[in-house]
Amino acid sequence: MKLPQEFDLHALEVFIMTVELGGMSQCAAHLQVTQSAVSQTIARLETGIGASLFDRTMRPLGLTASGKSLFARGHKLIAHARLAYDEVREGANLPISSVTVAMSFSLANELTAPLLQHLGARADRWNIRSGISMEHQGEFLARDIDMLVTGSFSLEHRDTVELHPVFEESFIMVFPKDFREPLDISGVPSSSLPFIRFSRLTGTGQQIERQIVRMKLKLPQMVEVESSHQQLALVAAGIGWTITTPVCLAAVPELLPELRAEPMTRGRFSRAVQVVARMDELGDIPQRTATLCQKVLREKTFLPLIAEYPWMAQQLSWPASPFSGEEMIA
Repeated sequence: MKLPQEFDLHALEVFIMTVELGGMSQCAAHLQVTQSAVSQTIARLETGIGASLFDRTMRPLGLTASGKSLFARGHKLIAHARLAYDEVREGANLPISSVTVAMSFSLANELTAPLLQHLGARADRWNIRSGISMEHQGEFLARDIDMLVTGSFSLEHRDTVELHPVFEESFIMVFPKDFREPLDISGVPSSSLPFIRFSRLTGTGQQIERQIVRMKLKLPQMVEVESSHQQLALVAAGIGWTITTPVCLAAVPELLPELRAEPMTRGRFSRAVQVVARMDELGDIPQRTATLCQKVLREKTFLPLIAEYPWMAQQLSWPASPFSGEEMIA
């Protein structure tokens, strides 16, 4: 059977993007074209298929049975097309055009240079973003970001996403260096030393807050911040104490002499850091990125911290990687 000319990969990609972004106007804005151009592309696709894909009597647009079927199968077609494109270019020693990666500030400080040193040749252009993870998730869903390195991803149920584990870290408590007061039965300071909150607009902040609620803690609060550097600088200044993670602590080596870290004796909880990408869109770049991140963090970032606090090694766990260091760098 010969496929109709209206059934092409570009039209299919526009259809999928329209569904994912929630409408033709959103798709048009993302592609920087007019809404009319998107509408005409989808109309031609419907003509070629001989069936309506959207139920236009619904607001917002709903998918017909044919639309649902094409959306489910179209993802795989587009993924295989991108994979074939990347493999052909790789065989000709040609990089993909661009990759946009988002990370938290603490991870970006540690991983940006190694990422570009070892995988930079795999793309013509890299865009590295750092900031609040919850904002990154929205940009990822809007296709403004290709890959996330994050400890706060909450969309694991999506079968169009691939996840590559980097490591898991337990949350820890951090106090001013000279703070020596006893902890209460909950394992937190029994004094009135204020608790410095990490923003509840972030995934990490929300996870910490959920644990505080579960442990039924009432913590005197002075300030809430969006940056782990701000958070730990306030602790170093003796203003309060906080709950954070080993990678956030490792990202501020200049503050370590003024800080004292302790494991959580009760209510221990952790987060998993992973690389997230859309299924099969970037070839093996996401998996190699995860392996590279793991290598840098394990062999460089955490070493000074473990030397200072040997118990810190027990707060970290590392998954097996399919690539050795030599394979990864090659």
